[in-house]
Amino acid sequence: MDDLQPTAEQLQCLYRLCHQLTNVMFQPIHIVRLDERSLNIFILAGQNEGIELEIRPDGSVV
Repeated sequence: MDDLQPTAEQLQCLYRLCHQLTNVMFQPIHIVRLDERSLNIFILAGQNEGIELEIRPDGSVV
């Protein structure tokens, strides 16, 4: 669905994680997407794509 939007909590957490990954840990981010089934934001990062994170709609990280 094209009208899916992340929550404000997800966006705040996404910003913090992206900052930590790129400016603190110096890791590349490969994919960021909103999973339409779970409504979680999925992040694939790391030199060898070894970092997988999900941000729930309430802003918690899985």
